[in-house]
Amino acid sequence: MSGGDDRRGGSAEGGPVGEIALPGLFILAALLLVLASKFWLGIGLTVVGVLTGLIFTDVPVWDIVTRLQFSESVSHTLLAIPMFVFMGQALTKSGVVERLFTGLTPWLARFPGKLLQSNVLACTMISATTGSTVATCATVGSTAVPELRRRGYAPGPVVGSIGGASLGMLIPPSLYFILFGLMTGTSISRLYIAGLLPALLIQLLFMTFIGSIALARPGLVPAEREPVTPRALLASIPSMGPVVLLAAAVLGSIYFGIATVTEAAAVGVIGALALMVAFRTFTISALNEALRETIRITGMIMLVFMGATVIANFIGYLQIPAHLATAIEAADLAPVVVLAAIVVLYLFLGTFLEGLSMMLLTLPIVFPIVTNLGYDPIWFAVVLAILIEISQLTPPLGFNLYVLEGATGLPIETVMRWQVPFVGLMLLAIVILFVFPQIATWLPEVMR
Repeated sequence: MSGGDDRRGGSAEGGPVGEIALPGLFILAALLLVLASKFWLGIGLTVVGVLTGLIFTDVPVWDIVTRLQFSESVSHTLLAIPMFVFMGQALTKSGVVERLFTGLTPWLARFPGKLLQSNVLACTMISATTGSTVATCATVGSTAVPELRRRGYAPGPVVGSIGGASLGMLIPPSLYFILFGLMTGTSISRLYIAGLLPALLIQLLFMTFIGSIALARPGLVPAEREPVTPRALLASIPSMGPVVLLAAAVLGSIYFGIATVTEAAAVGVIGALALMVAFRTFTISALNEALRETIRITGMIMLVFMGATVIANFIGYLQIPAHLATAIEAADLAPVVVLAAIVVLYLFLGTFLEGLSMMLLTLPIVFPIVTNLGYDPIWFAVVLAILIEISQLTPPLGFNLYVLEGATGLPIETVMRWQVPFVGLMLLAIVILFVFPQIATWLPEVMR
């Protein structure tokens, strides 16, 4: 894990939990205080890490912190974050969402659920180019909801299909996988590939549910008035082509070993700018706005990441994860019981913590425990990504709930109610991944 070179200390074998009780309680209380104060999380994490080092260790804290801040910030891989963020911002302003939704409409108009299925596919394809659940919810929500309501679709299923289908954490260019890989030393390229089949599994579950509810309650989905002709199908292909080609270029270059994640991000930036020019949406104003949002989002992510790196270093030095793993082993708990407890913990934390912050806060402790139990790191990364997606739809914090409320103008109660079945389907996907872990691990194993 990041910063491991600075972690020293005795062996954790047989170490009593009592040795970590006081520093553990201090860290927990300090983090709760930071969260309750609504202070900047990144700075708060750094302060907690520094205080932990000063109080409970005898290492040169300031030397370690300054060295960490420099060594982590110059990572070549981190360059992918601002580039992927900019790619998403540029695509959002290029008009690609409207074109994609228009292109998908004739292909799915005859399926059970009709254009609700378009929402699922549109969200998945947009996530493959923006890597942002929030951006996907906002752009597809503001585009699809007015159109589907005009066609007579019930508002609840429409907003439900959008919120539940935003799989930005699982699909490249997911920023989550970049940070997970940097924090744990896991291959980011393999993480990107690992998320594909689970994302398709969840998409299939969503589309099956939508089709089933459309058949069971026909009043929710109106009959299509316009016939779908072969000419209409052919005419829709150019609307979908740019998104498909850009996603294929980014992901394919990673999978076949042609480019690193950072180089693939650069390809994505060039492609996004090219689409803005091609769609005649490239203006100085749009470019400035995309750059401002990129700086804001990247700054927020990096501040939290650097703070998490500091606190992770001192948690590792104190051997807290090793002692907890020893205690779990001594308690003779079945691995599935421990994993279930971790899932419940994340579901609880997701009610009041933002997804990426939740991951960066907990990973230094949870990851060593999970790997010590014998679970594949890549498999766990995928499961954690799904749990973070669930947290985005869990009240009261669930940020995507309020994004959808603002983008669609629907009451928050309606938005929340229609996310429940999709959250249930994501939990079902976790169960399926537990029974069949190969869904997440097979593609990385055969990756070149």
